[in-house]
Amino acid sequence: MIITYLYAFLIPMLLALLITPWVIKFAFKIGATDSPDERKVHKKVMPRIGGLAVFVSMALSIPLSIVLFPELLEELLLNLNKTALLAFSFTAIFALGFWDDMKNLSPEIKFGIQFAIAAVIYFAGFKISMITHPFGDGLLNVELIDFPLTLLWIVGVTNAFNLIDGLDGLASGVAAIACLSIFTVSALAGQVWPAVLALVLAGALIGFLRYNFNPAKIFLGDSGSLFIGFALALLSIQSTTKITTGFALLFPVLVLALPITDTIISMVRRFLGSYLERNPSKDESILKKIHFMFRPDRAHIHHQLISLGLTHRNAVLCLYGVSVLFAISAFSLSLLMSREGLAAVAILSGVLLFVGVKKLSYHEIAIFNNGLMMPLYERWIINRSVYLYLVDLFFIAAAGMLSYILISTINSGLDTFIQNEIILMLSLASQMVAFWVLGLYKDDIRQFGIGNALHIVSAVAYAVGLSGVVIYFAGFTNIPVLFVFLVMNFYVLLSFVLGFRVMYRALRFWFNREKRTGERVLIYGANDNGLMLLNKLNHSPEMQMKIIGFLDDDQKLEGKIINGYPILGNHWKLSKTLEKQKIDSILICKEEMKSEDLNRIKDIAHSKGVQVKWLHISMESIFKLPKPASGNMWPVSSDTAVSSN
Repeated sequence: MIITYLYAFLIPMLLALLITPWVIKFAFKIGATDSPDERKVHKKVMPRIGGLAVFVSMALSIPLSIVLFPELLEELLLNLNKTALLAFSFTAIFALGFWDDMKNLSPEIKFGIQFAIAAVIYFAGFKISMITHPFGDGLLNVELIDFPLTLLWIVGVTNAFNLIDGLDGLASGVAAIACLSIFTVSALAGQVWPAVLALVLAGALIGFLRYNFNPAKIFLGDSGSLFIGFALALLSIQSTTKITTGFALLFPVLVLALPITDTIISMVRRFLGSYLERNPSKDESILKKIHFMFRPDRAHIHHQLISLGLTHRNAVLCLYGVSVLFAISAFSLSLLMSREGLAAVAILSGVLLFVGVKKLSYHEIAIFNNGLMMPLYERWIINRSVYLYLVDLFFIAAAGMLSYILISTINSGLDTFIQNEIILMLSLASQMVAFWVLGLYKDDIRQFGIGNALHIVSAVAYAVGLSGVVIYFAGFTNIPVLFVFLVMNFYVLLSFVLGFRVMYRALRFWFNREKRTGERVLIYGANDNGLMLLNKLNHSPEMQMKIIGFLDDDQKLEGKIINGYPILGNHWKLSKTLEKQKIDSILICKEEMKSEDLNRIKDIAHSKGVQVKWLHISMESIFKLPKPASGNMWPVSSDTAVSSN
């Protein structure tokens, strides 16, 4: 059997090696070429119907594979209609891609035909009717929605490979790795048809990769990427039918993790970018924003790797490694027999994805520091206090339920209280009343500080204490259980209420620190004045400045961090600092400086084209008061003046 499988792999590989040079000549002859532009990485005209070589290699290899595996012929004859529809679908999706390579079809036509072909496949019997149960063991029957689910999976995976086909050999190499993973699992499960088809496609891709790897002589084109994505979407569905119960559909998600992740990231960042990069009018429809998600750009995962300093070839090899890693995870998943093992694989894969995406430095999807969440506070929470009441009411209810869930496994004594809806509503209402009476809604979130935090701590403590009294006099007299519940409720509710109010200041801080525009400045003086200036710049949208760090003459402070910003050294290291960092201005916040130190800073800054500004902070009495006759001290009114030069 191993030798037979080897022939099924070598035949399409040799055919692809022989056919691809002919396809290259044919592409130039009929004008099926791709010209370079600002969105593409290649610098010369390239043939782009490489999918023809893959398709022909597979078409010639499948009849030979049937000869090698007699059981395939028997199954083919038993399901003749299904096989005919499958062959028609593969041919139709290839023809669609070839047509697009020649004519550049509109997205509406391409998606419309893809959904039609996916519908044919569904009615031929290829469907997703069982998925992993998210909250229990075994599988979850989704027959009620299996039609849209199947169509979305097929069309989504088909276009995912179209999106990652942006570097030489990337899509074909990643697809070959996925095919080998599907072959391994299908062969071990005794599924000959999926195993053979996956192996034939892998052989054709590896043979084609000889001409497609950097520096490429031919591109896959849509004829190749759409065909490959469509084939893998079908193979991934078929390969899960005999995988360990409970893991259906998770296996193909892991096998195809790279193209799926790139597709999701592209759609999310483009949608968010429609808010960040443009200023759409208020009457702009959501459909226009969704259409923005499908706009082509040069910010896919492979483009980001190149922008981070990797060469074309190294970026492709890096993504090959990522695909192999996820393929190993998928294979491990097929061997697991417990949900604990599934959880371990899922957590590990999730962590790897999170770390990898974070390293790509997508500004659009960094919603905590791109300023996208701040309008939520500014337009609704800050300007309309009724929404803050509703948010706190939600927090009170959530904290109560979460506290009960956390301790219910330890003591069931709360059941009698939590099941009494009247007692529960009274306790929630008492906490909300306490917040209002204690003036929690008079605090200004925009100027949130330590005093506000202490106010919230005391308000939450009084609110929880009042709810405890209400619960006790309502008839729940189990003091030990009630005490544990109230302690838990205090910490959970405090986390919600305090965290929500602190978040606005944190978002403002992160946005100003990570913003990509503005005057880049150094603050000279890691003292109280410097911290006051830092706070002003980080929380004032009108201040178009980006803080790089601090300078200070105290050598003990060098290398330390103040409020998230580094202290880069003293003025003797200013020259080296300006060579390493792009700085526009230096803001001096020291009240007293030696004239020679100030002159040295000015000379260094002037030689680098950097401005120097000195901020004077002083307090002066606005009028003089006569000395009181009784000898007692009169109060002095003062004001603060800040100037710069």
